[in-house]
Parts: sequence; structure tokens; C-alpha cells
Amino acid sequence: MTTQCDALARLFRDDDPHTVCLVKEQLILNGERAVPDLRNLVNADSAIVAAHAQEVLHAIAGKQAATELEALLKEDEIPLERASWLIAAALMPWIDLEECRAMVDGWGSEFQRRISTGESDRVSVLTRYLHEELGFDGNAYDYYNHENSILPCVMESRRGLPLALTLLYTFVAARAGITLHGVNLPGHFIARCGETYFDPFHSGRILSLADCADILARQNIELSDEHLENPGSREVLARMLANLGHAYAIEESVWQKGMVDRWLGIVTGAEQ
Repeated sequence: MTTQCDALARLFRDDDPHTVCLVKEQLILNGERAVPDLRNLVNADSAIVAAHAQEVLHAIAGKQAATELEALLKEDEIPLERASWLIAAALMPWIDLEECRAMVDGWGSEFQRRISTGESDRVSVLTRYLHEELGFDGNAYDYYNHENSILPCVMESRRGLPLALTLLYTFVAARAGITLHGVNLPGHFIARCGETYFDPFHSGRILSLADCADILARQNIELSDEHLENPGSREVLARMLANLGHAYAIEESVWQKGMVDRWLGIVTGAEQ
């Protein structure tokens, strides 16, 4: 371990919490320059030193992800999958996104293998795989938990909000060359493959246009062609971030709510 690492380890072991806090703040400001020493300290014999080093590494990673996300949200075309991973990385930087992406890759490969056997009803194959076998479904019992909108959390719990589940279905299908679209119905986000509408939140059930009309009728809204148009990525992200912001408000998670509100402002153009 280098002399600089030794000095940093001593500071992390300082008895004064204020000193330790100041050291961490400076390391976070240093950003990438501090990462090599911190990675060395993660393997330190002292559990306290290792824990402090890991915490700072997570803070640096989260800050970098947030910076990258904000730049992405200002682009004309926003790739939904990349934005989804960056949102997760900024809010929960300890999550192993490489492992998560590899898992989606694996599901996509398996889905592709299954449809390559010649079955024409690709939606049924997809919903049987993701819902019946892998267990993905809507979280109606803990609907306003923020984890229902964060893709890696949805992947782990197998539960999520309609929009997050639809995105997961979309990303898996895309790896098999199948295009899905979200349908941004007021009050309930669903999926479409070709002319087939289905609901990942409710077991992947197939929806007729009459079913879609019933969803809106409960809100005294009449279904129109406009409701069934493919939403742009900016519109989808705005809804995702609004869901997250609402969940964080309920949970009184102040800094997360502030971050999400900032991103929502960038997506909608309210914050320039």
C-alpha cells in the first residue's frame, strides 16, 4: 500500500467524525483521481477503512452517473435503456450494472432461442417466459415503493410498476430483434407488439381495444387514436421520473427526490 494510501487510511480511522466527513467530501470532489487509492483501501485489513473507502467509491460513481445522465437527457434522441441504467447507477451506485445487463442479455438470448423454433405468437412466448417462468408481475401490494421504478431492483424482486415492467419486456425483446412499444395510457402504461396490446403489470394478459377503452373509462376518459400512439423516449422518461419523484416524496427521501425532480425538469424542458 502506498504512502498516500497509508495517510488516507489514518484519516479514515480518525476519532473525529467531522474530520472523516471532510476527508470524504474532498475525495468525492477529487472524483476519478481518488479512485485508485480508494480501490486499494477497499481491501484494507481495517473494516472501518474499507467501509469508508467503499462508501466514497459509491458516491463518486453515483455523481459520475448523474453527470452522464444529465448530458444524455439534453440530447435530441434519448436511448431508453441507457437512460434507465444511468438512473439506477445515480440513485443506487452500489448495484452491479454489468451483471444486470448480462442478465438481460441472457434472457434475450433465451427468448430468441424460443421464437427461433417457429412459434408465431411472439407475445405469448415472451409473457410465458418472463411472467410464468421468471415470475415478473406488477407490485400491487407495495405500489408506491421507489424500487418498482428502478430497473435492477425490478429484476431482483420480479415486481414493478407498469412502465418499468414494459421497459424490461422491451429490452429483452430487442435482444431477439423484436420491437415492442410502450403505450402511455393515462393511469396505466401497457405494451404493444405490432397490433397486439398486452399488460406486463397484469401477468402479460392480452388487451383488446375495448379493454384499453375500459381502462380509460374508469377515469372518465374516452379512448382516442392519440392515446395509442408510440410515445417518445422523452415522454416515457418523464413518466418514469414522475413515478420515482412521487415515491420518494411519500418516503420522504429528500436528496433522491431533489435529484429526480432535476432530471424531470431537464427532460420536460422546465430546467434549462
